[in-house]
Amino acid sequence: MCFWSDVSFASNRYYADNTLKPTNGFAWDWSAGAGYYIEDSYLVGMDSYNDGLELDLNLAISYDRFYLDIDHSQLSGGVIIGYSLIERYDWELDILGTNVQAGFDETGLDFYNTGTIDELEGILSRKYDFNTGLRLTRRFQNSQISVEYLHDISSSHNSWVINTFFSHILPWKNWEFRSGVGFSAYSDDFTNYYFGISPEESKPTRPIYETGTSGSVIFEFHAEYPLNRHWVFLTGVLSTWFTSEISNSPIVSQGYQHKAMVGVRYVF
Repeated sequence: MCFWSDVSFASNRYYADNTLKPTNGFAWDWSAGAGYYIEDSYLVGMDSYNDGLELDLNLAISYDRFYLDIDHSQLSGGVIIGYSLIERYDWELDILGTNVQAGFDETGLDFYNTGTIDELEGILSRKYDFNTGLRLTRRFQNSQISVEYLHDISSSHNSWVINTFFSHILPWKNWEFRSGVGFSAYSDDFTNYYFGISPEESKPTRPIYETGTSGSVIFEFHAEYPLNRHWVFLTGVLSTWFTSEISNSPIVSQGYQHKAMVGVRYVF
């Protein structure tokens, strides 16, 4: 049992101890830290090995049934906004808004890269999406399974995404281990918007590419250890494998992506 059991909190929607529940009035919590990460990229022309420092900012705000969550402590985290419709008998139904796919253009996926990548030169800009929909969740003691049906409202791909995820939390002595596996399905409009090649983008080394519905499988392992009442050591790895509809795209170099990180977080 962890002596500092109050320091390791999470709001990641994929895990059973998330705090995305109705509250009496206003409630909030936050933590901050930093970590070192390594990752590879699935886009052609981008460095297959990338590393650096990354800020770890986590903020959970709720008011009655509304909530806003920013979670970067786990690699599957992100930014979501939601409203709890039903919470009964360990079942939950929420309205959810979140980003699924990062945008990219001739400079690749790196936000700080301003130079054109030769292999991506001439492609049209793919915008970040923002999706809304429903999330159905079943909680167990230390496990959770969820299904999400989302639809883009940002006018990027204007289509649907389905996410499923099963997770488990395993406490061991002062450690807390988190693992999860998920599957996502993407519409043909989503797949062609991000990974298709239109006639105006094509050239001899980049043929026209149009495909159908695609998918991906994700696996995450994450571990936390409280160093004292405020500082938490954390590490994790996230792996994603894409179906052939994505991996066969002329602008995709490999059918997988891996990311690992190690860092510390300060809980206030």
